Amino acid sequence: MVVSLSQMHKTLLAEWSKEQKNTNTIEQVLKQLGVSFHNFGDYYEISALVAVLRNDMAAFDDAIPRVLSFYDQCPTAAENKYLMVGLNLMFLLASNRLSDFHMLLESVPQSIQSGNPYISTPVRLEQSLMEGAYNKVVLTEKTIPSQFYSVFIRIMMDAVRSDIALSIERSFKLLSTRDAANMLLFQNDAQVNEFAKQRKWKSENGCFVFETESGHTDKPTLDTARIAKQTIFYAKQLEMIV
Repeated sequence: MVVSLSQMHKTLLAEWSKEQKNTNTIEQVLKQLGVSFHNFGDYYEISALVAVLRNDMAAFDDAIPRVLSFYDQCPTAAENKYLMVGLNLMFLLASNRLSDFHMLLESVPQSIQSGNPYISTPVRLEQSLMEGAYNKVVLTEKTIPSQFYSVFIRIMMDAVRSDIALSIERSFKLLSTRDAANMLLFQNDAQVNEFAKQRKWKSENGCFVFETESGHTDKPTLDTARIAKQTIFYAKQLEMIV
């Protein structure tokens, strides 16, 4: 019969409170508790993973420190360590917490950074985002090492598309639906039309029409011409991926 954690805890406190402590008994109870806590790794990991599936970033942010703390206390139960560290890196990157991202990355051995797909994926994504190679972010979703990474890539893409859309609004008076879909990294016109509705863009004869305010001097925040050229190249690569 398996002794409950509550009962083991009571036994431990009772033995420890005795004036004449039986160290053998105490060590035995501690060992039993250690085995039980070792099995709790699944609880911590699943708590964080469920938060990802629910797209609840606040819950994930609350759960992931407990996962990593558990690994520190029970290193022999850290089979999924780099998956969870990788997800935390993805979360920090998607949240634009770059200082925390690099601080966590520094704790990972260099060989793991380059050789473990759970870690190398967020590393490459961060490089792509810094270079403005947003098409590579789209391509990454086709080769992610775990389904749990998809949520964070979509968050990144939403932010990227928002920035690209702002640059389009400041750079163009007229833009075809097809060109807008390419620049915004959508796969078809239906997707870009839905996005345009959310941005309240005007559509006329298969084009989006943008009205800039008189005297508007703000420069585009992104190089839209470069993005358009990159899209052609990476779109061809995307078609080659099965």
